[in-house]
Amino acid sequence: MVSLLERQFPYRDVSRLVAADRRSPDPAYQAHRWWARRPPALLRALLLAATLPADTTQECLWRAYASPEPHLDNMTVVDPFLGGGTTVVEAARLGARARGLDVDPLAVLINQHQLMPPDPADVLAAGRHLVDHVAGALGHLWATPATADDRWTPLHYFAVAAVTCPECHHQGPLYRSLVLARSVGHAGSVVRDVAVTAFCPDCLALHDCEETATEIRCCGTTRRLEDATFRGARYSCPACGHRSSHEALKSGASPRILLAVEETPAAGGDAARRPRRRIRAATSADRELAQGSAAEATAAVVHAGAIPIRTPANDNRPVSFGITTIGDLHTPRQLAYLQTALAWVATAKLDEAVARALRLAVSSTITSNNRLCGYARDYGRLAPLFSIRAFSLPWLTVELNPLNPTGGRGTLAAALSRIARSCADVARRNIIAKGGKTNPVTVTWTRRRHSHSVTCADATTEYDGQSAPDADDRADICITDPPYFDFIPYDALSQVYRAWLPDQQHLSGPPLLPQGAEPVTEFGTRLGRALAHAASACKENALLAFTYKGGDIAWDAVGLALDHAKLCVTALWPVLADPHMGHHAHEGNCEYDIVVVTRQMTASEPSVPPDDVSVAHWTGVLRPALRVSAADEANMRSAIRIAAPRWAAPLS
Repeated sequence: MVSLLERQFPYRDVSRLVAADRRSPDPAYQAHRWWARRPPALLRALLLAATLPADTTQECLWRAYASPEPHLDNMTVVDPFLGGGTTVVEAARLGARARGLDVDPLAVLINQHQLMPPDPADVLAAGRHLVDHVAGALGHLWATPATADDRWTPLHYFAVAAVTCPECHHQGPLYRSLVLARSVGHAGSVVRDVAVTAFCPDCLALHDCEETATEIRCCGTTRRLEDATFRGARYSCPACGHRSSHEALKSGASPRILLAVEETPAAGGDAARRPRRRIRAATSADRELAQGSAAEATAAVVHAGAIPIRTPANDNRPVSFGITTIGDLHTPRQLAYLQTALAWVATAKLDEAVARALRLAVSSTITSNNRLCGYARDYGRLAPLFSIRAFSLPWLTVELNPLNPTGGRGTLAAALSRIARSCADVARRNIIAKGGKTNPVTVTWTRRRHSHSVTCADATTEYDGQSAPDADDRADICITDPPYFDFIPYDALSQVYRAWLPDQQHLSGPPLLPQGAEPVTEFGTRLGRALAHAASACKENALLAFTYKGGDIAWDAVGLALDHAKLCVTALWPVLADPHMGHHAHEGNCEYDIVVVTRQMTASEPSVPPDDVSVAHWTGVLRPALRVSAADEANMRSAIRIAAPRWAAPLS
């Protein structure tokens, strides 16, 4: 059967859905951080179009898209590069049996949860016991000091690094501003009674300032609020003027100077009448608690903290900051918290799926409970690790109280609530309605309890030395999102979480990335092997589609991969897959993926691309409703260039 995906895929409308869905994330994919999930709208549309005949009308496609019916019932979908799992989750929602592979055990654990979640009520019930246990064992580490008002609960602890100049050995604070927080009325920001909170770098006293203030006076000196010892990626020593980088200072491992504590009103009473958050100066008791208990942290170091951090060849962070082990990433309190919480989950008598959900919930809090968390000063929120897809070192670090019950990004309570929501087959999604408008709707899926299969395995070697599945057990379709040639080192990022999950620490094979003296050949050959293995796991003449983007050499590698796997291109479509918003959007961003639709050579005959496979036609369809950058146009040209000589028409 020639599919709708090979004839009339509505890439503009799908792109509009992707843009609309960005503002209402699907809870199923919020259980744990992953760095590059393809949009659910795109994958749902691809799966339907790949299984509908070519003469299906657009109206029929969109009716099926909006329907909770199991349109892929009795089918099997395979994805050899699982990642965040959008393909397999959307396939399962459509009634299919899902199979997937990934070399990263964290991806496998996430997908096991996404495909086979427990009852949300069971997660919340077990989660309450977990919170009670951790609070009973460690609550004193975040207790309000006796000298403070116990009507308040600590939420954030603000600190700066005390760095030592390599030239004159003077030690002083590293800071880019004297402002800790501002209440300037941004939508969604925390509202405070104080417009600006600033600190004195000499005595550490806090100053409440008006919104228009530009300076403070303290210790006999007038200072501008934007005074800094760190500017232009360099620290200027106040004693000798020598300028040093984070790498030279090893500032990630430097001792911290605790400046202030942000607090929330204690739970209880009428929430509407509670006072707003406040920021107070840190006390000696706060500083003592911030050091945690060495005895409580020791067990955690033995468990995971001493594991060396591995860095990719192109980026030596965070080791270059002086953070060389997983333990260095965390404060003593954070080490004690993670060890205590995960130890309870490991020993509690829980249903397997519930235990997996709790492990993921605790693991997800690592993002907001580490020494590399910053603070969005104008919004009043913690800026978690991997806010960008890399390790970065903020000048103002924030330690979260993971047991705060009423506020905060990344607390244990918030993580448990989020993972419970991910267990329900309900989501707010957008659909194409009459007149071509995108309308938000609440969709409820009926989950088919198939025996889904996700395996920690290397897609490039999966069937080496062994036979592919029997003909009756082969998949009906393969849709995947292989790593891009211009890769993000996900394995280096995921180790932050894997280190705390003992049976999920090790990759099952080397990640697919360009390396060696001939990186294009190396990448293309390994990708080709993965595609060939995926094709052999599918039924004869099955459709295999994947999403991809990159520059000329990245697409050259795809061409080699297609030749190696003996696949022909039967369709090519540009689809918005990584939409940026606000100041992040500029002409250098490549926001569109190219959907490459292929079949085995035996299931097609050589042909030429139709006239509408051109950058001019694609951009004419997409604009003006959607933005297309120069980088996107270059990506489209490269894809067409390698696809044209490999084009084929599918056999009926």
